[in-house]
Amino acid sequence: MGHLLKKSGYFLRLFLVKFVELNSFAMNVNRIAVVTESGNGLGKSFAHILLNNNYNVILAASKKSFELLSQDGGVLQDYKLVKTDFTSAESLLELKTKIDSEFGRLDLLVNNAEIANGFGQKIDQINLDEVRLVYETNLFAVIRIIQILKPLLEKGIDPSIINITSALGDINKMRDDEFCYSNYCMTAYATSKAALNMFTHLQCKEFKPSKIKINSFDPIALKNCTHNSVTICDGIKDDFIALIRHEESPIQ
Repeated sequence: MGHLLKKSGYFLRLFLVKFVELNSFAMNVNRIAVVTESGNGLGKSFAHILLNNNYNVILAASKKSFELLSQDGGVLQDYKLVKTDFTSAESLLELKTKIDSEFGRLDLLVNNAEIANGFGQKIDQINLDEVRLVYETNLFAVIRIIQILKPLLEKGIDPSIINITSALGDINKMRDDEFCYSNYCMTAYATSKAALNMFTHLQCKEFKPSKIKINSFDPIALKNCTHNSVTICDGIKDDFIALIRHEESPIQ
């Protein structure tokens, strides 16, 4: 009996040592993140934050965003910039292959790519082709990239998805006359973000039994609107950092 107890104690100590080693590795190893960008300029800001928080960053950018970022020497030095068409499954599969071959996993996906059009349009002015264009990037592309990159996220360390949303898609804020953007007429953009919020909510339920976490994050979170969609102030930056560290609830 004493021999068995000694043997059990040995295996317990061995297990604890390995457990500590694995947790230490998980805490110190650089995480792998993909940030998408399609024109709002926030992708670069999120990439900077992640870079300063021990992430290797892949900045996936489409069209003009890729061209602009290609001219930025700092980005090319710090991040892996990949030209990506978010409306193309083939292009996203190429992105997946690049991530898999270089890193073998994905820890964080920040779905930031978005487009906006139809500023101030009334019902008679709305062009349905333009509405479809917005939904293709702001909603359908998010669904598509999650479907394609999910296997890599399943291999990740505390993997998570952050869908960048907007207050314009928050019906409670838009009903508030005191909210500075409540009178904005951006039918395609606002409804696409509202749809994204519902999609994120449903995916949160679906992913709950798995290790993948999914959240919404609104860069325009303050009611007094002292910042806008292309600037991340210190308070919002702190909230984003807390979210990637799993330290607080998402801003919904």
